[in-house]
Amino acid sequence: MTHRPEAPWTSIFDQCCVDTTFAHTLVDYASSFSWTKGQHTFKFGGEQRLFYNSFFQPNYPNGFFSFDQDVTGQMPFSTGPDGTQGNSFAGLLLGYGDSGGINVTPSVADKSKETGFYAQDDWRVTSKLTLNLGVRYEWSSPYTERYNNTQFSDFTGSSGVAIPGVSQNLIGTTIFASNKQRSAPTDWNNVAPRLGFAYLVNDKFVIRGGAGIYYGMNVATNFQYPGPAYTSSPQAFFTKDGYAHRFATLENPFPGGIQQPQGQKYGSLAEWGLSDGNNIDTGVARNAEVYQWNIGIQQTFPGKIVLGINYSANRSTHLPWGGYSSTSNRNFIPSSVRRMHNSDDLAGLVDNPFQSLFSGPTATFNESESRYGDPQLPLINLLRPYPQFDGAFEGLPKLAADSWYNALQVVFQKREGRYLNLEGNYTWSKNMDDSSAGFNAFVGTLNNGNPQELDNLKAEWSVSANDATNRVVLAAELQLPVGRGELIGSKMNRATDALIGGWQLTTLASFQTGQPLPVTVSNARLADGNQRANVTCLNNGQSLTAGISIHRAAEYQQPYLNTNCFADPGDQQAGNAPRYFSNLRSDGIHNFDFSVERVYKFGRGGQVEIHGDCLNCLNTERFGVPDFGYGSPTFGIISGTAGGALPRNMQLGARYQF
Repeated sequence: MTHRPEAPWTSIFDQCCVDTTFAHTLVDYASSFSWTKGQHTFKFGGEQRLFYNSFFQPNYPNGFFSFDQDVTGQMPFSTGPDGTQGNSFAGLLLGYGDSGGINVTPSVADKSKETGFYAQDDWRVTSKLTLNLGVRYEWSSPYTERYNNTQFSDFTGSSGVAIPGVSQNLIGTTIFASNKQRSAPTDWNNVAPRLGFAYLVNDKFVIRGGAGIYYGMNVATNFQYPGPAYTSSPQAFFTKDGYAHRFATLENPFPGGIQQPQGQKYGSLAEWGLSDGNNIDTGVARNAEVYQWNIGIQQTFPGKIVLGINYSANRSTHLPWGGYSSTSNRNFIPSSVRRMHNSDDLAGLVDNPFQSLFSGPTATFNESESRYGDPQLPLINLLRPYPQFDGAFEGLPKLAADSWYNALQVVFQKREGRYLNLEGNYTWSKNMDDSSAGFNAFVGTLNNGNPQELDNLKAEWSVSANDATNRVVLAAELQLPVGRGELIGSKMNRATDALIGGWQLTTLASFQTGQPLPVTVSNARLADGNQRANVTCLNNGQSLTAGISIHRAAEYQQPYLNTNCFADPGDQQAGNAPRYFSNLRSDGIHNFDFSVERVYKFGRGGQVEIHGDCLNCLNTERFGVPDFGYGSPTFGIISGTAGGALPRNMQLGARYQF
């Protein structure tokens, strides 16, 4: 059970995927040919990778249930200006939740392929100029399931069903996989030219550059669940009318029983009356296009010192819009309609025009878990473009996200020194995008960057959640000049030399700017979107932070964010905050590692390596992100350290090699 007194919810049985079993097999074969003629070296080749994914994940086999403040609040959907009305734990004690469900999910056996061919010419034009010319052609073959337990969402498919007062011909149907159509359509347009050059101005100065087009792996080449018609995810409806009346209890969360998967019995009308969280649709599974270019100079100085300065850029298009559900769901209420209602309106019950299809002697559907057999439905269902579905109607995410990355990179090296070797690099960069998560929304705070309004995606463009303006990495390796034949103790005896001679010190220091933060709304009230806060001090000179350092805020449990700079945008209204703030950042990286080691060599290639390591040797804390949900009692408070951040760690080790 998860319960946080300061949070507006309590959940039980919410740990997913504890019984997962899988077997992944990757088969890779390739062939290449190289031919040198004159000043040219030609290379040709091809490869293919086959991925077999046998996967079984019975999510939430005991069911999952959530209890929020609204259940016991004086007024549902209004927990007060300080968020204190209602108590989620009280809802648990009453067995009266706000949502829940259970999953019935069989295993899958998926297969996908990646295929590519290339040709390249390394052309030494002169003794100073070398060109690298190449082209690659590749394609991704979207996954198929061994038993065709897959389906495709057709967002424009005609159902032929007329619902009086709703539509004369509802659109939105399902196509089941068959031997004629087993996968999403393939993107065949992935031609990738590349060009690179190196120009040796003199023996100490070189100019390098290059540009190329690359393609991301297709999002439809890996999935681990069957189509939703082959699964069942009954929802627990504790209430059907916005908490006015109670329907289910924790003791009996599924009064009509747990519905088993429907399979293909409803044909193209599969999942009507239910939420259709499908993964693929009839659209082309387009590969992301990545355009990269760079140019740089490198100068060698006396003392074997090398300095390089480079500019690097990356422009990507047709990226998959990331996050959970997000743009995969096409059944969202239009923003222009949503703004005209509040949460009570949208949850309010109206006459159900679909009832005759789900109940009575002439019913088409027999789905006990569906509330479409009830006399009334929430208004929001009828305001969505696919009202036949009770919630989402999903497919592939929209493959239309963009990103821009520009960076200045400085590289320093002190090579092959007798006692000291140095290496370091500094990167000054800017990363902008409109979707930062990909399919890995569970990492950090990435899922908080889900779109606010699915029909206003241009408003999602902001600094990337992955942006790190400054990054410095410094490494040094010092061979101590102590021991026989060294500057210190050159004539010491062998026993003393074995004890104090031949030691090497290594250090690694890393410094990086923190990542941008979002500001959402704790008690969000935005149907089908990820509500963000309003920013009220954009033009009055006030700081978005409370004026103290992030370390001081964490140490003294004071808010890091300035509450006065934010406001609740209102029920069913979008906030004006950007997806991420470039001037609001989490704690950065300030890490120093230190190692000492000695190698003892024996005859015939044997050796023993002894080392001692001190990780995060200065014991610098890296705190986690503050609570960025406006309206939360702990808004702006930092409650822990960053994921993966560890205190000082010291270790000793030895390795014998023979």
